[in-house]
Amino acid sequence: MSGVKTGLVLRAAAAISALTLLLAPGRQAVAAEKWDLYVYNAVGTVAAVKGLDTTIAQIEKETGGELSIRLHLGGSLPINTTTITQAVSDDVVQMGDDGYFLGNVPIGGVLRLPMLLRTLSDYDKATAIMTPYLTRAFEKKGLVVLGQYLYPFQVAYSSKKLTSLADFKGQKIRVTSPEQGEFIKRLGGIPQTIGAPQVPSALDRGVVDGVLTANTGGGNIWKDLLKYNYRIGINYFNSVIIANKERFEKLTPETQDKVRKIITANLPLITKAMQDEEEDLTKKFADGGMTITRENPEEIDAAVKVIAPYWEEWAKTQGPDAVVALKQVRAAIGR
Repeated sequence: MSGVKTGLVLRAAAAISALTLLLAPGRQAVAAEKWDLYVYNAVGTVAAVKGLDTTIAQIEKETGGELSIRLHLGGSLPINTTTITQAVSDDVVQMGDDGYFLGNVPIGGVLRLPMLLRTLSDYDKATAIMTPYLTRAFEKKGLVVLGQYLYPFQVAYSSKKLTSLADFKGQKIRVTSPEQGEFIKRLGGIPQTIGAPQVPSALDRGVVDGVLTANTGGGNIWKDLLKYNYRIGINYFNSVIIANKERFEKLTPETQDKVRKIITANLPLITKAMQDEEEDLTKKFADGGMTITRENPEEIDAAVKVIAPYWEEWAKTQGPDAVVALKQVRAAIGR
């Protein structure tokens, strides 16, 4: 009997010790969270992916491993670039680098309207107005917006002669939004929507003749398949970092705060890195034999004239909020 009593005493002592640890002041039992982050870029060497790698490494370090995030490149999971919003909402992945969200959050198109925002100052003013609209729209889908980063101007590339607005006529151009598609259509081109991972094969097979992108994005990745770069700035391209709201709210308040602060600190660095390398890449492309044509004021004015009526047309199709938001943005930038 003494052996049985001894065993019971030892088990009781162990239970009391464990309970004491759990109830100790300042101590909280937290299960480590393991998340997946899906990005639309298919290669890990672009500035955006490298910046996000740094960001998630910092999150794991500063949360003491309470949250670890695994990054998946575009095409590595059965998620289309245009369905990243829904994949995060459905908890297929817990975070997304969402640049192709307009099909799910159409009001974000105000920031993408061709030829509307002509400078980074314009964009900053517009973002201050649009951020609350975007936050509410994503929240309705069960998502938390953690931040945004910005690519340089989207410009045009082609395997065929493209040195002026007139050269768009008849060319099949891959676009990243319906708004860009409308611009190409009004110039006589044929817009095509293709996910980033599929672009190289589409260019190689002649499914598309060219693309709208930035040097630091697709331009650098697909440069060997392109011969012309017409550098008229069509629109900026913002990418939104989103998280599944239910998953995010399961994190401790302290961890949530750290995640927000780390992302807020790192995303401007991605934006700056891409802006800094844009001109260097233009020179590199020219040295490699690509024909570079700079934009000029006359062509900019002509492009604005072509697409400006569409701005209000677009807003009316998107509902009252879009009409109001566009009016506020135009007032802020004086256009």
